[in-house]
Amino acid sequence: MPRLEPLSDRAAQGLLLLLAAQALWPLRATAILLMAFAAVQLVRAVQGPAPPWKVHGLTVLALGLPFLLLALRAPFCADPHAAWLVAERTVPLLLMPVLLLLAPLPTMPRQVPLDVFSLAALLLGMRGMVPVLLDQPDLWDEPRALREAFAAASGMHAVYAAYHLFLAALVQVVAIAHRRSPVRLALLVPCILSGALLASRMPVLAFLVALGLVLRRLPFPAARWRRVAAGAGVLALLLVAAPTLRQRTLEVFSTPPAVPAVAGSDTGERWALLHCGLALLEEHAVTGLGPDRVRGAMDMCLRGIAGGAYADGHHGPHDQLLLWWLGLGLPGAAAFALLFLVPLRLARQRHDLLHQALLVFVALCCLTEDLLDRQWGVVLFAFLNTWALAAIEPRVRATS
Repeated sequence: MPRLEPLSDRAAQGLLLLLAAQALWPLRATAILLMAFAAVQLVRAVQGPAPPWKVHGLTVLALGLPFLLLALRAPFCADPHAAWLVAERTVPLLLMPVLLLLAPLPTMPRQVPLDVFSLAALLLGMRGMVPVLLDQPDLWDEPRALREAFAAASGMHAVYAAYHLFLAALVQVVAIAHRRSPVRLALLVPCILSGALLASRMPVLAFLVALGLVLRRLPFPAARWRRVAAGAGVLALLLVAAPTLRQRTLEVFSTPPAVPAVAGSDTGERWALLHCGLALLEEHAVTGLGPDRVRGAMDMCLRGIAGGAYADGHHGPHDQLLLWWLGLGLPGAAAFALLFLVPLRLARQRHDLLHQALLVFVALCCLTEDLLDRQWGVVLFAFLNTWALAAIEPRVRATS
């Protein structure tokens, strides 16, 4: 077997670690890193052996199917350029599997990029949260103002920052479960607290569900189980006690589950978006509207709700499944399902608890956000999902 050139392998390692720290870079820098990593991996694929297509080909196809469907639909849309821009945002869903599953994998332990990702998420949280709370401590009890100030300070929308923080926390929870470490604990706790202060409700709920999955599957002795249960209980209390999160959680219960007559809470806005999304789905469930028309159709529907207060011209349904279903019809819904079910099946076969938890977290968050329609979300998912698939540790292979 020919030996890979050390220089190209080191370049691939460095670029992969820079991609792992994506939370710290501007969007344009992340795109440049992706292109550079693609160029290096192409060189490495030519230099040395890669996994055969028959091993990973169907997996790559399933993961890249959303992009392929959007790209194939674009020329037949009313506005092909707008439709292509929608497709272009999903390129990482295909690109990362091709680069990591069909080319030689950078030689490094699986945990190293995950730890870099966790550290970058923590630094993102600190960069956004510390100056805001020091300069404007009164925002501690003002969820919306705190989230807006955080976004201005960090350069990332609060909900996407919450995804990074809670996914980093899951990475560290699983690592700590296998080997306790004060350093990992020092990463874990501030990630959780920063995520809770951002008061994004579904990321918190998804984190608790994924955490429950992790704790349930770990082979703990009875005495250790009691300590873990106590720790999980304290964690849940901390999350609920965060002032900003508590306010937004109470808002859910105080807002009627109906289309609002006037613009008020964020929860009322979500009910309006759900109403419009489902109304459009009733009419276009089979063939879809076309990816270029979804936001315009949502805007038309929202104009008739709460005096048009929610019709700002850019709203999607805030549900990734609905977004692709409305844009592509039934093939879009199938692509969404395959994107999660195929890697979840492989993760279960390999007894890969971390990968299962990451998939559950992102899938739940996709139900309340167009998560894979923005670079912050799609690169995040494509990177973590594909690295978890590609970098299988020896002990995990043994359980396949």
